[in-house]
Amino acid sequence: MNPNMAATNGWKWRMLFCISIIINCQLSIVNYAQAQRVVLDIERTVQLATDSSYSAQKHRSQYDISRFQYLSWQASRKPQFSLESTPVMYERYMTQRYISDTDRDEYRVQRYLYSDAGISATQKFEPLGGSFYGASQLGYLRTFGDGSQRQFMTVPLSFGYRQELLFYNGLKWDCEIEPLKLTRAEKELAYGIETAASEAVELFFGLALAQSSVRMSEEYLAACDTIYAIGERRFKIASISKAELSMLELEKTNAGITLTNARIAHTRAVQELATYLGMDPAMEIELVIPSVIPNLIIDATEAVEQARENNPHYIEMQQAVAEARRDAARAQVEKNFSVGLDVRVGFNQASSRFVDAYRNLLSQDMATVTLNVPLVDWGRRKNIYQAALSKLEMAEQTERESASNTEVAVRLAAGEFNERQSIVASASEALSIAEEAYTQTLGRFIRAQADVYELLLAQSHWQTANQNQIASLQNYWLSYYQLRRLTLFDYRLRQPIRYVSQ
Repeated sequence: MNPNMAATNGWKWRMLFCISIIINCQLSIVNYAQAQRVVLDIERTVQLATDSSYSAQKHRSQYDISRFQYLSWQASRKPQFSLESTPVMYERYMTQRYISDTDRDEYRVQRYLYSDAGISATQKFEPLGGSFYGASQLGYLRTFGDGSQRQFMTVPLSFGYRQELLFYNGLKWDCEIEPLKLTRAEKELAYGIETAASEAVELFFGLALAQSSVRMSEEYLAACDTIYAIGERRFKIASISKAELSMLELEKTNAGITLTNARIAHTRAVQELATYLGMDPAMEIELVIPSVIPNLIIDATEAVEQARENNPHYIEMQQAVAEARRDAARAQVEKNFSVGLDVRVGFNQASSRFVDAYRNLLSQDMATVTLNVPLVDWGRRKNIYQAALSKLEMAEQTERESASNTEVAVRLAAGEFNERQSIVASASEALSIAEEAYTQTLGRFIRAQADVYELLLAQSHWQTANQNQIASLQNYWLSYYQLRRLTLFDYRLRQPIRYVSQ
């Protein structure tokens, strides 16, 4: 092979290798840039907020606490078994004893070894508020010294029933209140996550306003450059005054300052939204501005009905009233007298031999009735009962007030949402008119048919209309998610909002 040709081929291969490396690097840069850029619409923003925001995670953790507490209560209603044992206990001590032979007391050394184990079971009896219990026990005792001996003690079986208050059933009240607590926790979870969605929507439109401000500031700065250049030419031919030219220059300088401030506000808005959604704060976010929900009119009466079914404030007040009634019922019983009952039957035996400890069992019976009747307490229990009645009355009044306030808030939110649709339409129409007016005024200024004041006024109207259009959409969607939060109802899917699987 010709050496020159070989050298040429080697050079070509090296060039191709370098070009491939450059292309791969450029592709990597493009892929990285695409990976750092995300497009968000309002549905995706709400989904991220409800799935991964810190606020939503906090509410889920709070719900988990209530759920585990409810599961613990449910488990307490089932039979409870436990093993109690003293595997080994050894003690050596001095004890005083009377010696009849010498007719005097003496101190003697006493040593013993003791061990026991027992299984106990309890079961709550909700109809009466008491509990059944049972046990089986085995014990061993060994003493040392002159009269050393060993002994086994057994309780093969004993069972009984215990009830602290004969006329107050706390277990029955728990069966009413505990499910209310879990339902309230479920609704508060949904309410909290919907609150997170509303906050995300507010940040979403905050970024939308910031992006619009940057875009308009850039367009306006470019327009100011063009207008100032035109103004200089018109000043040279004495078409405008020095004061008008200075005003155009000042407007150009202010436009540059406005653009810088808009970019700073945009960076802050991007970081706030990204941080709230659990995204990289350095990520570039592009927003898709939503429109209104077509043909959605919310009936206020239906919204109130949904709020009564789903709003956690209603359930919170129901729980407060139920707890106040429970406290009043207990105070009413304890104000007069209280009765305790404990009945137990079983078998036991003791013997020096293990097998004999389970033979010829002896019956073990116990029945206890306790009675507590206040004679003189200077009105303490009576005042406790009156305080419980006052607490119940206050809870019922608070329930009615809270229900009324919530209904008013729901009706106002429904009416506001329905009105917002027409406001969005008017704002869009105003923006179209302002854009057309600004375009025409700019053309007239270029043709020397409009002065500086007319141009600045048209530009101000255009900026205001643009901001009003985005603000009207923001208020529309915020009112929609506020109504969702108050009623916990999805009006597009026509179903209650739940974040707990049924």
